Amino acid sequence: MILHLDKKRIARCFRRSMHSYDRAAEVQNRLVDRLLQVLEPVPDNAFESVLEIGCCTGTLTEKLCAAKPVQKIYCNDLVPEFEEVLQKRFSTEKRVQRLPFFGDIELLPLPADISLVLSGASFQWLSDLSAFIRRLGSELNPESWLAFSLFTSGTLKEFSAVTNVELEFVEEAKLKTLFQADFECLHHESFQDTLFFPTVREILKHIRDTGVGGVSEYTWTKKSLQSFETEYAKQFSSSNGVPVSYASSCYLFRRR
Repeated sequence: MILHLDKKRIARCFRRSMHSYDRAAEVQNRLVDRLLQVLEPVPDNAFESVLEIGCCTGTLTEKLCAAKPVQKIYCNDLVPEFEEVLQKRFSTEKRVQRLPFFGDIELLPLPADISLVLSGASFQWLSDLSAFIRRLGSELNPESWLAFSLFTSGTLKEFSAVTNVELEFVEEAKLKTLFQADFECLHHESFQDTLFFPTVREILKHIRDTGVGGVSEYTWTKKSLQSFETEYAKQFSSSNGVPVSYASSCYLFRRR
């Protein structure tokens, strides 16, 4: 959970990135593969009815359906326009029943038959993660599963250093305590990823193309943009280029 979220801005940024996301989302795509590895201990019957929160363009959806015996999957995202991309992606898929389930997951009624909740790098966009976890604890059936990745403190740390705009993520120690009442933690692993670009302007393009610009409202002027680029390059340029950092974690829980 990132504090002080504006979901309209988040939706707008991801909508704008709809046709560039798959190409630009290198770290997010790594997290897809990591999350699939986390799912290895999950029994086949848990894939009978899956709710994917934050399906975006369907990369995780597609890989999950190829790797696991998914029978039915509810595809949720804040941006309903992603259904256009998903329809093209799954135009030849006949085995899996894919059900569009778009809207703000914090406001939607959850399907009653869910055996696995899955979310790739989306939980940090929830306004009240604590309340949502309590809701999952009360509504999911015993022995159902929850697997997710999310971005954590240290993501875009270079931006925070240059702009003095602190991105506040939920602390991982607190995150674990939120699940203690109703869930058993079976796996937790943290990751650090750094991408390098030739210029600061290319980093800004990368941020825009992945929709992550919705994380914070920051208005650029010509002067402030030039100052930002100069200071960012001054502080962080290396022989590899100019970096942008991501911190993330993957979790696997089972409902008690």
